[in-house]
Amino acid sequence: MKAAIFHEVNKPLEIKDVEKPKIGTDDVLVKVAACGVCHTDLHYIDHGVPTYKPPPIILGHEPSGYAVGVGSNVKTFKEGDKVLIPAVLTCGVCEFCRTGRENICRNMVMLGNHIDGAYAEYIKVPAKDIFHLPDEIPLEEGSIIADAISTPFHAVKNRAQVRPGDTVVVFGCGGIGINLVQVAAAAGGSVIAVDVLDKKLELAKKFGATAAINPTKVEKIG
Repeated sequence: MKAAIFHEVNKPLEIKDVEKPKIGTDDVLVKVAACGVCHTDLHYIDHGVPTYKPPPIILGHEPSGYAVGVGSNVKTFKEGDKVLIPAVLTCGVCEFCRTGRENICRNMVMLGNHIDGAYAEYIKVPAKDIFHLPDEIPLEEGSIIADAISTPFHAVKNRAQVRPGDTVVVFGCGGIGINLVQVAAAAGGSVIAVDVLDKKLELAKKFGATAAINPTKVEKIG
């Protein structure tokens, strides 16, 4: 299969042929349809942030695709299913996993960091970690759900527990910030968007912000 390999900082990814992953009895082999480009990947490439597994490594941790191979123990997926893969794979047995806090699993493994990621034609993942993607959600647009949307969703619904009528201030309206605006507005919050770029603030208002502030254009007090 072809994959985009990260070798060193400030160098282009190298497209080359590598061995297709071999699945175990509890794994699913996924043909990647799309994979989002996260700023984390750009930090590795442009700024020298180290990956846990030293290069060469396949980056990419926001993938979606089709199941094309299913381990003998897997009963919840079949070949042809549309699937969504989370950025982080968890152990399922530590105290945090067992109490519903898998986001801080003691033994978490991140795609494109600890192990090869999804800038490739195929990727293997444990069946316990992936999700069915509804038919009405396109694979390309849906690929970012498990990272760039689940992160702000967790912040709004689980951590902040935003309720109708709450006021929510979002500082920075990049990819995560814009999704945070949408999720907070959907939860009934009155969202104030803050960013130094007016075009991002206009986008935030289209996605549910009730007010927008550019701090570079606000008169300072004191």
